[in-house]
Amino acid sequence: MITKQTHRIAAVLAAIVALAAATGIAQAARPAGMSKAEYRALVLRSEGLNEKYRLGAWKGVPQGMSPQEYRALMFRGEALNRQYGLGEWSNASSISTVSTHGFAWGAFGIGAVAMLGLVLVAGGVVAGSRHSRQSPRVRTS
Repeated sequence: MITKQTHRIAAVLAAIVALAAATGIAQAARPAGMSKAEYRALVLRSEGLNEKYRLGAWKGVPQGMSPQEYRALMFRGEALNRQYGLGEWSNASSISTVSTHGFAWGAFGIGAVAMLGLVLVAGGVVAGSRHSRQSPRVRTS
């Protein structure tokens, strides 16, 4: 059973967590002891590294393209897919599917007969080659 005291403790803990998060967000704006020019240089350096290593807004963007160019290319591709009925705009009815109900016994039978024929042919070849290797015996009576 949850008592009033448990509710109060939970509320105090929630308030502490919210204040800690708000303080962390406020500190993320600009570190203490850093001038506006230093902070601006840090931001520009970070953006340059993000572009170089394809992080943040640059993630998935091909080399030599800006994120805006890549986004425009994706919109153009989606519009062409919609116009020509490709991708998610394709007709599902044009795709033919084969549904089977159980094991394909006909295909199994054809395969079994083919293997039996192969075994019989191989056996005949082996028996024929052994018989022809024996030299004829001459009778002396």
